[in-house]
Amino acid sequence: MPIKSSTKGHAVDKQTAAFFDFDGTLIAGYSAFYLLKEQIKRKLLGRHQITEVILGLVNYRAHLIDADELMSIGSSHLKGMLESDFADLGKQVYEKNIFKLIYPEARALIEKHRQQGHQIVIVSSASQYQLTDAAKELGIDHILCTQYQVKDGSFTGEVISPVCWGDGKVRAANNFAAEHGIDLDQSYFYSDSDEDLPLLEAVGHPRPLNPNKRLTKIAKKNNWPCQTFGSRSRGLSKTLRSVGVYTSLISAYFGGLGVSKLSGSSITGRNFMVSSFSDFVCALIQMELKVRNPEHMANSGPAVVIFNHQSQADGFIIMKLLRDNFAGIGKKEFGKFRLLANAYEFAGIIPIDRSDSKNTIDLMKPLVDTLQIEGRSVAIAPEGTRSSSMKPGPFKKGAFHLAIDAGVPILPVVIHNTADVQAKGDFLFHPATVTVEILPAVNTTTWRKETLDAHINEVRNQFLTALGFPAENTVGTKSATQEIAAKANVTAAKPKPRTKKAAPKNSSAKASDSSTSQTDKQTQ
Repeated sequence: MPIKSSTKGHAVDKQTAAFFDFDGTLIAGYSAFYLLKEQIKRKLLGRHQITEVILGLVNYRAHLIDADELMSIGSSHLKGMLESDFADLGKQVYEKNIFKLIYPEARALIEKHRQQGHQIVIVSSASQYQLTDAAKELGIDHILCTQYQVKDGSFTGEVISPVCWGDGKVRAANNFAAEHGIDLDQSYFYSDSDEDLPLLEAVGHPRPLNPNKRLTKIAKKNNWPCQTFGSRSRGLSKTLRSVGVYTSLISAYFGGLGVSKLSGSSITGRNFMVSSFSDFVCALIQMELKVRNPEHMANSGPAVVIFNHQSQADGFIIMKLLRDNFAGIGKKEFGKFRLLANAYEFAGIIPIDRSDSKNTIDLMKPLVDTLQIEGRSVAIAPEGTRSSSMKPGPFKKGAFHLAIDAGVPILPVVIHNTADVQAKGDFLFHPATVTVEILPAVNTTTWRKETLDAHINEVRNQFLTALGFPAENTVGTKSATQEIAAKANVTAAKPKPRTKKAAPKNSSAKASDSSTSQTDKQTQ
């Protein structure tokens, strides 16, 4: 019987593994296709090699060659190539293509097994260069896959037999089970293909996932539970809704201009535009919001609102949350499209060139008046660009300089899963429920620009913690708040209501009642 223990209310089964195929199972597509496409684009393969690959696939489907021979054809074209170069290629293909194909439902399924204490394992015929970054993103430590022979840092052109395909997957799973004390009779295997029938039959809980036609028939015959994920499906309706996002922005802009003219107030017109656009877009793409701790936004007053950036949908969410209280910054690239640039400017968004740090700070100066005089909050994504991971990237300094200059708090807004709606690199928007967590405002009255890196690290760690990642400690041993309190010889206290008057030099150091820690030093 499996050894079980209790952790945080969950029964932990230490002898059970959840094996997952990769292509078509965890992602909506085939990683080999995108890898081959990128190799062709970069002219890493000649016409003869491309022809060999295509003929190999045809012969395999016709049962004229086996899986080992097919994989050998692919590996032969890598002969002499540096393994590090191919690993870099795999990483770029992941960031450009694979990340946006990960099923949100797969993330949830993996987490369900993780909570039960199961070992999570990817078992795939793909190579580690196609799987490593996705496994890291999904928090999966174990990969069983096809291996290429490497000598002195370069590929020899040989594949290591047996490949991780068909019966090869069974051998790999058996070896893993023996090594980690896993009972296959208690374990699960998720796959989309009938080619994985040997391992489906070898585990106690076969789970066809997004099954092809033949596997669907086999599953029905054997009474195996089947499941199909639909979140990454593509079709005309999604395309039309996605196009509608941009056309609705222009419609809302013209509507706002009309309201502005009729009311004689540009502020009224702007508020109409932001509210109508954000409401319509959320309904159009079927994005529902689950907001945690909305009172923190209601009680913060004017603030620099910072948010982690995974998707274009993030901006829609921030507009919907702030509404009449909204202003922000956007990419300089919007200026290439005059009508779009006008619409964003009317909504209160300032376009900036993030590659020019000095120019960025100068362009953001009018936002000090937006905060201090108009009383509007300013929304900024401190990462600067959308991330190809759920984990926030390094934070730049612009938003934090603005908070200090304007004398307003930082309000962290943690967006948990807009990659489910539209991941970086994807044009289409997909229906999803997005969780948004508003953290307590971070008081900045005691902040100094000399210690800004430490403050940024503390705030970023709040995001990491909220998103389930470990805090990162590389800057000193004390928090910035503790350093300030020690130098002022006072005890840190909770923030008080803010006034525009500068704090006295020896005033008590005020700290956010959010938990803080440190992370690696960030730069502008």
